[in-house]
Amino acid sequence: MQKKGRPLKRFLGLRRQKVKDIPFKGGIDTLQPGRFSGWVVAPDVPLHELRLLVGPHLIAKAEINQPRMDVCETLGWQGLPGFSVELPSDLPIVNWQDQPRVIALSADGSQVVELGLIGRREATADVFRALLQSDLLGMVGHCDGMVMGAIRGWAGRRGQQRPAQIWLQGNDKEPIAVACHEHRDGMQALQLPSQCGFVVDPWSLPHDWAGLDVWCSFDREGQFRLPQQAQTTLPNRAEPSSGGPLQAETPLPLQRAVEVDSYQKNLQEAPEDLLPHWQALESFRSYLDRVEQQLAHQHKMDAQASRSPKPPSSRRRWWPWLPGGER
Repeated sequence: MQKKGRPLKRFLGLRRQKVKDIPFKGGIDTLQPGRFSGWVVAPDVPLHELRLLVGPHLIAKAEINQPRMDVCETLGWQGLPGFSVELPSDLPIVNWQDQPRVIALSADGSQVVELGLIGRREATADVFRALLQSDLLGMVGHCDGMVMGAIRGWAGRRGQQRPAQIWLQGNDKEPIAVACHEHRDGMQALQLPSQCGFVVDPWSLPHDWAGLDVWCSFDREGQFRLPQQAQTTLPNRAEPSSGGPLQAETPLPLQRAVEVDSYQKNLQEAPEDLLPHWQALESFRSYLDRVEQQLAHQHKMDAQASRSPKPPSSRRRWWPWLPGGER
């Protein structure tokens, strides 16, 4: 896709820094069409800034100053090794034969390391090149997982004229398009329209999706996933006795529904650094709900089985053949 770029080139980062052989750990662990994030730790070099370059052009940059408690606890590191870089919706005119590069550098620019996608480092340049040239550029979102019996989340881009579309993915299943047009509180803080939420009723999905682990992606191919804090598993369900729609085995308790509603209202007020922990807690609560529903359903099935009359035995009775017995 041909992008209309600004005529003025960005000269920051014009000089191609020489990447030195500096020991470091880290990389990009989350990539969305509108933002990417990760972490980097170099014990001998105080890295200050992250930049995305295509040839001589600076596409985006951000400081390395985000908290990553998981990284610090694992590596025994003290500091703020995380970064989050917002991608622009319009680009300068660039030569796409140049390799996109993600570099971290010290405050004076003398020390530079090149980062890649964690687990896919060799594909970093190709993935970024495809993303920067796609119609998805600028989209952000999040999948909350199972909340109030449905898969919920949000997705959109700044200045969008129509609701965004994402895709529900399941292993070896045809992706299902999902429109993001539901009301969602707190989106104004992200400069997104309030009508960018999505809700997927698991009971409306095809029967062969029951019990699958699912996720959401910005693209149909599933390359760019929406971030989510925990695995989302669809509930199992029984075949309906008639041709009507399937119903949930056990409705969400009223008290739990009130708690979830309170969670949704308070989520927008949570500090940004605590937001992932809130979402992880809600995903765990959703998991407990699913376990509770499955146990209730199994208890119901066991009770029905115990009340069902036993079928007559096919074994031949022997007492009628005794003297005086009926034959």
